[in-house]
Amino acid sequence: MTIKTFWTIVIKIFGMLLALGALTIIPQWFSTMYYAYESGDIESLIILNLILLVVLVIYYFVIRICLFKTSWIIGKLKLDNNFENQHIELDSQSFTIISIATIVIGGIMLIESIPTLVKDVFVFFQERSPPKDYSNARWILFNFIKIIIGYLLMTNSKQIAKFIESKKSDREDKGTTK
Repeated sequence: MTIKTFWTIVIKIFGMLLALGALTIIPQWFSTMYYAYESGDIESLIILNLILLVVLVIYYFVIRICLFKTSWIIGKLKLDNNFENQHIELDSQSFTIISIATIVIGGIMLIESIPTLVKDVFVFFQERSPPKDYSNARWILFNFIKIIIGYLLMTNSKQIAKFIESKKSDREDKGTTK
């Protein structure tokens, strides 16, 4: 494996971890918007929405660059320069490593979400209140969705790795390394 391939894999794994982290911003965004709306301060609500929208756009572009434009990052940061040996002795292909990383990230999502979901559901049944009155109902839904996404990442890791690799090969076929 070359140094460039190694950095490509590391950057793509970093991009997938960023995507995982971005999933937690969205429910927090809705929660914050709701409380700002309830307070009645429209100016704060507008400023808050603009700031959060900018953060989401930045996340989107950083994730997109990390997953699909790794050659551009490696070139700009000169990550593959100044190495005595241009090869690293690993017997795995980037497809396999990305597939394994996808499984690990899906597993992390499951491990983080299952205990929280079980706790919130347990508290919900202890309170015996209607779902609309339960304050953590949104978090139950969010953790349930996170569990589904984690499961899908684990079971469809090869398709996800193929998708990421196909974007890479499409760019290489066109001759662009942006």
